Amino acid sequence: EWANTIVDTPDIQGKRVVFGIDLSKSNDLTSVSWIIPQDDGTYYCDSHSWVATKYGLLEKMKQDNINYKSLATAGECSITDLGSGVINYQDIFDFIKRMVVENDLKVEAICYDPWSFGYLLGQFENEDWPLIEIAQNDKTLSFPTKQFKEYLLNKQITHPNNHLLSIAVSNSVLVYNSTGACRLNKMKNNEKIDPLAALMNAWVYTSNELIEGESNEAINEFYTSEEFSF
Repeated sequence: EWANTIVDTPDIQGKRVVFGIDLSKSNDLTSVSWIIPQDDGTYYCDSHSWVATKYGLLEKMKQDNINYKSLATAGECSITDLGSGVINYQDIFDFIKRMVVENDLKVEAICYDPWSFGYLLGQFENEDWPLIEIAQNDKTLSFPTKQFKEYLLNKQITHPNNHLLSIAVSNSVLVYNSTGACRLNKMKNNEKIDPLAALMNAWVYTSNELIEGESNEAINEFYTSEEFSF
């Protein structure tokens, strides 16, 4: 379904935006994804990632089976320039700030996984943007994850042909607990889903705050009748 919802990049000038951030461990991707509600009721999604080179870029490209050099040239990711090979978190803040200023975006929320976000918290607070901590548990993530699947099936989720985001969707696996609640499996470290994890952080806020007429109290038969995978 993901491949069937590719669209040309819309005009985002002056639009509302919800950002999701997924900061990396030493050899994961760090990703920022964003959702821009459109006038036709769809939700346009895109992403940018930062690539760590702690163990060497060529080794990382071989391990992940992803040509990060090519994707960096295409503007989908940035490769760290730090000698240590780790991600410079300052680049994440600068990227969001520049995107907001250049496009006169109205920031609805900066949604983040609290893991290591303390490095950036002060800078984001200085911008007076709403900061939303997204707890990484089934209670928080389950309904939005299933709703995202429904919206994707209904072609209400759109995106450009962003290869890293598409790879993340292809790699995604949902895990369920005994009550049927689900969330993305982030434990398979060699299969990169970081852009999608960042997007789901943004979608939790979008689901809870921006989508009207949705009830988060009950999961209907659509959500429980099949195993979900993207």
